[in-house]
Amino acid sequence: MTDHGTPTPSPQQIFTELSVALTGFDRAELAGTGLIESHYSTLLRIIGEREAGHLFLAAAEALAADRRNHDGEALRTRVVENPRYAPVIISLIKLWYLGSWYPLSGGYRDVNGSTAEDVEHVVSPQAYREGLVWVAAGAHPMGAKPPGFGSWAEPPSMPVF
Repeated sequence: MTDHGTPTPSPQQIFTELSVALTGFDRAELAGTGLIESHYSTLLRIIGEREAGHLFLAAAEALAADRRNHDGEALRTRVVENPRYAPVIISLIKLWYLGSWYPLSGGYRDVNGSTAEDVEHVVSPQAYREGLVWVAAGAHPMGAKPPGFGSWAEPPSMPVF
């Protein structure tokens, strides 16, 4: 419980809330991809539970401050621009949008180590198909989802945000 009597969010709930803030897609849209658990597990495997715990604690505190202040500044300054977390944040955004993990920077790896999975790779066929880039571009993943007859003959329509 928090000091206000509300339940403490789980690490996966913090991951989801962080993903919402980083991607600009709401919780339902991210859940609709079917990838929250997969991306959460991928992050844990690559950076380790200890480092993920530090990231989630910083993110939870920053997101709570942003809810109070309604400005997004805490997440930006404490997490996104923090040299400790920035490489992870960049790879996480790419994971959500492109369905691929891109390796963490050499500087991050020098300080925090690395795992054998911290190499460029498509996480899964579903991660490619459900990448947020397709929705953001108003398009469909080539060869993975039927876009409809003749749909590639027209420019993609931009979704309204």
